[in-house]
Formats: sequence, C-alpha cells, structure tokens
Amino acid sequence: MLASKDTTTAALSIQGEQQEQENAGWVKASEDDVDLYVDGVSDEVLACRERGRHLFPTIRQAGIHFSEVDDEGLFIRRLACTCCLLAQRVERWEGVRRGGRTRFARVASSLVYLTGLNGEVYLAPAGRGHMTARQIGDSVASKALAGQTLTALRKAAKANAREAAKDSA
Repeated sequence: MLASKDTTTAALSIQGEQQEQENAGWVKASEDDVDLYVDGVSDEVLACRERGRHLFPTIRQAGIHFSEVDDEGLFIRRLACTCCLLAQRVERWEGVRRGGRTRFARVASSLVYLTGLNGEVYLAPAGRGHMTARQIGDSVASKALAGQTLTALRKAAKANAREAAKDSA
C-alpha cells in the first residue's frame, strides 16, 4: 500500500504572506549566537546594532569633500560612522552646470564595513544567521539583569511606581 502525501497547507493571511516573503532568504540567529556576538564586540558596536543604524555626520557637520572620481565621472564621498567607526557610507555625487550655477545631487549610496585596528568587525560571523536590533537589545538587557530574580524586579518596579506617584502628588 502506498502512503498518501498530505499536500494541504494552512492558508496565510495577507500579513502572513508578506512576512513570509520578507523573511525569505535569511535565517534568524539563535539566542546563543546573539549572546556570543554581544560578548565579543565593543559598546560602540552594540550601540549601533541596538539602535539599528549608524551615526554619520551631516554635510553641515562634516562639510562635503570628495575623495575620488569614479569611472563614470561621479564624485565619491566617504563618511565613517561616528559611533562604531566600523561602517563607512560611500556616496556617489553628480555635478551638473546649469546656467551660471553648479548643482550637485547624490545618485547612489552604499555601506562598506571596515575592520578595526584590533581586528574587530561589525558583522556577525557568516553562517550564524541574521541578528536583528531587537535580538541585540534583548541580549544586552538579559546580560544587564543577570542574577536578579523576576520577583525582585517586580517588587522594585512597584516600589518605583509608588515613589513616582507620591512625588507627583
């Protein structure tokens, strides 16, 4: 007797279908891999990872200076993250002369990750999965609260709420 194969699948909502498409192609890192990564990087890298973005200076802060011109004649501008120093935004700018004015427009931007002086890297090792900002924050919070019981934390939070209510009255 042949075994029948069940080919029915659960119907996904529109949101479920969108999430499935968005997550296709990458695997979420395990808690252990995230904890291992958090233990091995600097506070500055953790700040950028937890924030979910880098801090690049504005044109008014850093000025605008081009370091090179590419093969297509576009001006190249490079900016280092002022927090972790391991990410570099590479911008490509076009300059056009119109009438008596020269106008500049950024036409492309990409991110390049650098290796720090002591060999530190921003990205997690390949094969560990994608680490979200939420996972990084959860790991940092769990390490900060290690050794404390949930009961003690609840009591402290309630005491803080009572104190805040008393101060505002």
